This record gives sequence, C-alpha cells and structure tokens, in this order.
Amino acid sequence: MAKENKEQIKSYILKLVAAGDEELVKKTTEAFDVSKSTVYNYIKELCNNGVIKKEGSSYDIVSQSQMFLYDNKDLDEGRVFEKDIAPIFKGLKKNVFSIWRYAFTEMMNNAIEHSSSQKIFVFVFTNPLESTIMISDNGVGIFKNIQEYMRKEKGQELSLDESATLLFAGKFTTAKAMHSGEGIFFTSHLMDRFFIVSDEVFFSRNNFSDSKRNVAEPSGSTLVCMSLNNHTKKTTKEVFDRFSNVDDGFIKTQIPIAHIFPYGSPVSRSEGRRLGELILKFKEVDLDFTGVEEVGQAFCHEMFVVWQGRNPDIKLNVLNAEDDVLRMIKRVINTK
Repeated sequence: MAKENKEQIKSYILKLVAAGDEELVKKTTEAFDVSKSTVYNYIKELCNNGVIKKEGSSYDIVSQSQMFLYDNKDLDEGRVFEKDIAPIFKGLKKNVFSIWRYAFTEMMNNAIEHSSSQKIFVFVFTNPLESTIMISDNGVGIFKNIQEYMRKEKGQELSLDESATLLFAGKFTTAKAMHSGEGIFFTSHLMDRFFIVSDEVFFSRNNFSDSKRNVAEPSGSTLVCMSLNNHTKKTTKEVFDRFSNVDDGFIKTQIPIAHIFPYGSPVSRSEGRRLGELILKFKEVDLDFTGVEEVGQAFCHEMFVVWQGRNPDIKLNVLNAEDDVLRMIKRVINTK
C-alpha cells in the first residue's frame, strides 16, 4: 500500500477516534476498501507510537500539555515564543508554525502591555490533530480596560458587553501610539476557534455556547483561548489578503451581526448608529447575518439608507442573510 494512502487511513482513524466513533473499524474498512486486519494493524501502530491509547473498549487521542508562568517584568513575547513555544511546534508545517508565531506573539503582547498583570500564565495543549494555547493574566480585565478608556477618552458609558463588541471590526486600540488594533481581528480569523473571556463576558466569532459552560475566569483577569488544526491549509498571507491590500493596508472588515447586538437581532435606529460608528474606518464591510432570524425596519433604514447615504464610498456586503432579513433590507432600500 502506498505511503500516502496509509497516512490518509491513519488520519481518518484519528478523526474517528477524536469524535468518539464506536464504529471506527467498520467505517474505515468501508471508506478505504481495506480489510479489518489492516485497520487493526494501523490502530496498533498508532497505539505503539503513543498517538492513541485504549480506554476500555474504545480509544482516545493522546494529548500533551505544558504550562509556563512568567513574571511580567521586561517580558519579550518574541523571546518567549522562541524559547518555549517554538520547540513544541517545530514539527508542524511552515504555514501552521507561522500562524502560531503571529497569533501567540500578538496575544502575548496584549497581556504584557495592556493587562497591568504581574503574572502571565501560558498553557499549551497538543495532540496529533490540533493544538490549543491559552494565555491568562491576573490583571485588569480587557473589557474593563476598554470600558474605562471609552469613559475617559470618549465620554461614553458602555457596558462590558458593549465594550467587547468594539473588538469585532478591528482597528480599535486603547494605545494608539503603540498599537494598530489589528491583532485580535486577524488572530480570530486565523484560528479555527478563538475566544476571550473576562469578567463573565465572552468575545468570539465562533459558536461559543460550550465555552460559556466550561470556562470561568475570576474577576479582574483575562483568558485568551486559541485552537488550530495541525494540518490546516490556511496561511497568514491568505487571511491578511482577504482584508488588506499593499497600497491601503487594512481596508476591509467582517462583522458577525448576531454577536454584536442583544438577542442577536438588531431592531432600532440606535443599534444601526452603533454599527455605523464601528465600521467608519473601512472601505468595504461584510455584514454577516448568520444566526439572525429577523431585523427591524428602523435598524435597516438607519443602516442601509441613512448611514449609507452619508458614507457612499463605503461598500456594504450582506452575507448569509435569511429570506426575511433580505426582504426587510430590500424593502427599506426600494422605498427610500
């Protein structure tokens, strides 16, 4: 059997093991037209190599974990990556390693410079399929930091949930002299799963209902969690090119509407104005309506007629909208 096909079969077995599939032998024989003895030989090989382990009558992926604790004094995120993180990921493909280098250094730098934390914890979890890094501090919570900045600099009183929404578009930072505000935006798009939790507020582009049940951070701290498939085809260049160009830089953003507004469905003019303020710095905006079942006429009129009329040079793209949402948007546009 060709080496390529053998590796495909072993990878398929790993995915079934990770999913807890009790019919992994049957499904593998059918998917690749091989005998049961061949499948069992591959399972034995994976066990002998420490990739999976037998648990009763089933199998589990073998995971490795490491924890690092740093004093936040003259800490350098690049040196931390090279010393502690890079050796763990040295066997990954170049594109995956590059993504982790970018994501880790960006999020670690945020903890170093913004949290006012004395200690920073880093947890690394790896298995043959994916890797996860969690960065935790015991300083000022990220959303409280944004909330205080908006109060002092803008005279705006925002809730912690509203403060979190400012991170969705990108370009927002509480330290303009030192940061562009792009790190969280691009990291969240590079990762397969990404969330931040602080003071019981969650920020995520993904469905994070499971995370809400399983993760709890004490008040006044921030946890960043990032996970990525070890074999992803994504590249940093591909993701950067989706939202940037050489001449103008970061010009395009994407807004997950269901995560921005209470109850996931914007209805009011004030919500339209809030969204408009969030995207003023861009030339093109993808408004992703995934998970939004309905929208209000006032919101649509404010966004697609009033705001668009004042900002004709900013292109709005409506993505993944249900029929009812599309009808409402078209209705206000056609009756303006």
